Amino acid sequence: MYSTAGILPIGYIKRLFDLWPCSSAVLGDVYLSVVLATILLFTLIGICFIVKYTSHIRNDLKNIISADLSNLALNLWIGFILMLPYFFRAGVLWFVLWWFLVFWVYLAKAEKKLVMIFIFLVFISGWIAHVGGGFVTYGTTHVDKEIYLTENNMAKPKDVIALTSWIASHPDDAEPMNTMALVEKRRGNFTHAVDLLKHALDLEPTNARFYNNLAIALAGMSRYQEAITALKDAIALNRHSVIYHYNMSRIYQKTYNLYDADKEFGLASKIDPMRVSAFLSRGDKDIEHTFIEERIPVGRLIYREMTPSEDLSRASEALWAMGFGLLKKVYAPLIGMVACIVILILEHIPRERFTKRCSRCGRLYYVGSSSSHGHSLCLQCHWLDMKSKKKLENVLTQKISEVKKYRLLMSAYTARLELAMPGLGSIVGDRTSIGVTRIYMLGLSLVLIITGGQFVYSLVPSGLDVRPAIRMLGMFILGVLYWRAYSMPPGAKGV
Repeated sequence: MYSTAGILPIGYIKRLFDLWPCSSAVLGDVYLSVVLATILLFTLIGICFIVKYTSHIRNDLKNIISADLSNLALNLWIGFILMLPYFFRAGVLWFVLWWFLVFWVYLAKAEKKLVMIFIFLVFISGWIAHVGGGFVTYGTTHVDKEIYLTENNMAKPKDVIALTSWIASHPDDAEPMNTMALVEKRRGNFTHAVDLLKHALDLEPTNARFYNNLAIALAGMSRYQEAITALKDAIALNRHSVIYHYNMSRIYQKTYNLYDADKEFGLASKIDPMRVSAFLSRGDKDIEHTFIEERIPVGRLIYREMTPSEDLSRASEALWAMGFGLLKKVYAPLIGMVACIVILILEHIPRERFTKRCSRCGRLYYVGSSSSHGHSLCLQCHWLDMKSKKKLENVLTQKISEVKKYRLLMSAYTARLELAMPGLGSIVGDRTSIGVTRIYMLGLSLVLIITGGQFVYSLVPSGLDVRPAIRMLGMFILGVLYWRAYSMPPGAKGV
């Protein structure tokens, strides 16, 4: 990571996103914020399941254990079961995965879908950590920083030395050769520049940028016909590049082929007249800008920073360990597969062996049915639900009052839970989609407030600190969440 220094005018903020360090830093901050918010989402969902289904486990333990145990003993047993990963010094995501597996037999259909999404994320978590590591170490891997600084005329002697050393130890990496060729061209060593570019083209024969830079180096040696051939190859690969047509017109001017020069200039102006005007202005002021070099695209540098390296591996392992902290990330697919196998085994156990809570009257039962929305119903409430309104007149009023009482109690209970943590009351009240949305926004707001949304710093000086604004955004989201939790509690429309 690199700290910022210096000041750029506000008018240049948009241009900063065209610079690789700034783009990589912004993408990295967004990526890591989303990842951390997702981890918080599933952690808080696990806590919601604990609140919602602890009574189910307690009821099953009472029936399984023959000896009479006090509530304190039962609570200690439940606490031991839920905190089992702690004794293995596991990361927080191990707790979440363990809780999901423990509660699987009690979960509703929508909640089981959430668990499967989490297991899928565990399956690809090694790749997720790898991408995060690439964003964190973007300035230290594959001489990407040195390439960027050199191409933008900000390099120091140590950067050029690093490029030279990298080329010697990595003869199959074409991009540093292209950058070093630009250095040699600026030094007047056109022959060495041409050799480097030809080697780079042997490695990447379809790279139009390399042909353009080769043409510029050949033109510096007055080998104009070879330069024209190189530019034709570049144009064949990318016909819509204003730079290639502009450079071609310049070379034709050098050889006094004014007809073709005017033709290429017209093609360049047709593509982007504003850029052509800027190129002409630069060329008239400085002879070194007679030809336009093409910088490495932002996307290419971001792709390079994701290429495996020793630094990236260490960073990605550290990021993965923050969530799991027990095994290396290479075991991520294995963990996901084992979790799926456990779920398949649990699915073959009859549901009648596990406690369920009736969504109408709140009673704990074993044998029952489900409503049209998939909510649990005891046999009495299912029978009540199947009766017509006329026949309900003959039903005992005691059962109806029991249902009404439970609805009122559940409405007040979920409203309190929702104020304690937005989304908790919705999960407990079987409004899963609303609960997940609120919990995710809660996690995201906490991430923004605590971190300011900044994990990676650009090595390009900007002087722009957006952390206060990001924290204000997080506080605003948090305020809206609690306002919604107060104004629209989950029990307002029934449980």
